[in-house]
Amino acid sequence: MSELQRTGANEAERRVAPRVRTLKRARVLFNNRFSTIDCIARNVSATGALLTIDPAVHIPKTFEITIGEGGQIRPAKLVYRREMFAGVHFLDAPAEETAHLGTVEGQAGAGASAEPATDETSVHRIIAAPLPRALAARLPWAVFG
Repeated sequence: MSELQRTGANEAERRVAPRVRTLKRARVLFNNRFSTIDCIARNVSATGALLTIDPAVHIPKTFEITIGEGGQIRPAKLVYRREMFAGVHFLDAPAEETAHLGTVEGQAGAGASAEPATDETSVHRIIAAPLPRALAARLPWAVFG
């Protein structure tokens, strides 16, 4: 089984609310709704969503989001950001579904670690581990002496 498949399975087990795959237009609203960022919602649940956003665009830690045409505006916070993907948590989600969010259980896949959340506005940072030496030696730019 590939690393990607194992990581996906672990993420599905940690979720409180089931996510529904979707490809809907979404909009991040911030700066009192004077600034917007267009993005795509890849999957949505009662507690959060996975967004696809241009990697060059900065997203604030807290913002409002609307998903779909004429969708409801919901307050949200950024949970993680990896390249073009951003995981967000809806701040208006029911309390019983968000009780576990203070802990981080295997946030990243194997070989990486995450810092635990300290307060409501914190963002989990993924810290990459070095590649195994045998794998790194096969890279065309790798020079070991």
